[in-house]
Amino acid sequence: MIRYLMWKYAWNGKQYGLQFYDQAFEPDPIVKEAIRRLNLKEPWVYDARQIRIIKAHNMAMHHEKLPRNKWTKWEEETFYLKPYLDEIKAEVAALERSNSLLPKWLKFSRK
Repeated sequence: MIRYLMWKYAWNGKQYGLQFYDQAFEPDPIVKEAIRRLNLKEPWVYDARQIRIIKAHNMAMHHEKLPRNKWTKWEEETFYLKPYLDEIKAEVAALERSNSLLPKWLKFSRK
């Protein structure tokens, strides 16, 4: 429910045709790894994401927005990155519980 309320009232990406995880903070190593895995397993979803981001950036630079009937609708939302994020968080938690050795891509960000 909170995700819906955030999407409905607090997020303007839908006005540019973006989906919820298109705005994920990419410098975060967990998000970066999730996007890398998305590119390996579902490259067509990754490409569609890149196209949406480029179009939204171009519209924002020209102070434009999509007409209201072309905004992203809640029913069209896929949350395509959530399975990868959950998988990575579970892997990191299991590694921390077992031997406290972290993957190389996560070592320098956790302090």
